[in-house]
Amino acid sequence: MEPIIVKLSTEFNTTAKNLKDKFNEYQEKHQTETTFHNSEAPLVWIIRGCIDYFDQLDNEFLGIGNKSGIPSMQADHFANNLYRLNNAMKYLKRLWDLKEYKTLDEFNTLLDIRTLIVHSGEQLTKIESLKLEGYKDSQLWMIFSNKENDSFTQLSYFNNESLAEMDYCLEIASDKQDKSKKDNLSTVDYHIQNESFLDQRIYLKAEQVRNIVMAQIEYFITSADQVKTVKSTRKFPPIEVITDKENNKVNFDKIAELVSKDLRGGYIIESGIEHWNGFGLKRLMEYTENSSDISSKAQDLIYKRIINVMTDYWENYLDVNIPDDELPDLDIMQIFSDYTPNFDKKNYLEYEKLFTNIAPYFNTKDRNDSTDIGYLAMFIDEISRALNMKFNIDQSVDEFVCDYIIQSIKKSV
Repeated sequence: MEPIIVKLSTEFNTTAKNLKDKFNEYQEKHQTETTFHNSEAPLVWIIRGCIDYFDQLDNEFLGIGNKSGIPSMQADHFANNLYRLNNAMKYLKRLWDLKEYKTLDEFNTLLDIRTLIVHSGEQLTKIESLKLEGYKDSQLWMIFSNKENDSFTQLSYFNNESLAEMDYCLEIASDKQDKSKKDNLSTVDYHIQNESFLDQRIYLKAEQVRNIVMAQIEYFITSADQVKTVKSTRKFPPIEVITDKENNKVNFDKIAELVSKDLRGGYIIESGIEHWNGFGLKRLMEYTENSSDISSKAQDLIYKRIINVMTDYWENYLDVNIPDDELPDLDIMQIFSDYTPNFDKKNYLEYEKLFTNIAPYFNTKDRNDSTDIGYLAMFIDEISRALNMKFNIDQSVDEFVCDYIIQSIKKSV
């Protein structure tokens, strides 16, 4: 039979660096808070490692042959890396829900060679690239390296110009395991006529093996860019259900319920505690409604500002073209920053410590009254001097924060 020369049937010009850069880019698109990081990370690591290994494949990648009866450790290393790569691509395709990518015939031939290297010694019946019919077993017989100096190898296996360019010749022995010979003992050439035994030669060149594998990786990586993530369409209520400007109402609980389904709206649940800056705005609106010593002007200012920012926030949240980090900021101190007074330790106490140490549960759901007394005392001392007033300390720390904002606004208007 004609020898099987394994080579890439198309052009391949992409560099290993370009492949890894593309792979890194697409990996960032696929890995989200809902992906399986501990499954995906090792697969990505394998693919990156295989890009480097096969890109640097030298012409001794199968070692010195198998004259001892077993392949060299380099051959096992090659076979195992090919197997790891193929498995990692198939598994990652399933995890990332990628489109089907093209598998090169030449790559399948390399996988068959891997099977012959690793599994010879057991019956092998499905070596498809050998295109055999009627044969019940195929085994790896010999691996010959072009670097062998003996004349027998050169004359027998690398004996013309095209074969002389190859790095390895693998001889494969196939057998029909025909039991009918016992009925045809007088036909001395029965096995020849019946083609009971078949020897085939597969030729490999490191450069072509490298190109085949790298081209196959490129097909896989390209499929990672073509995936279309289909997100189920969520139904949202009209803005009238969310905000009622005429009656100064904001349905914070409804908004919280809707934005708590993902991270886009800044809603975070950690250690069982629900954090969202909208809860702080809700506290201020409720405190304002229940305050008897606040002017209608100051009250209207607070309502209007909160309703406007929540309206903008909700409309931007629904617009998928607006990135998450460009949604309106619901930080209460930012919203009313033009009314709170300046004082020496403002950045330290108001921006750094207010919602971490002084009122850590102000922007949480159904949590309150935890404070660091030391920082609270420092904060009260600073703002009392800045606003030239005494604060009521016979209230919760969250009510105190609301009172601070209201008193700041009262001083301004």
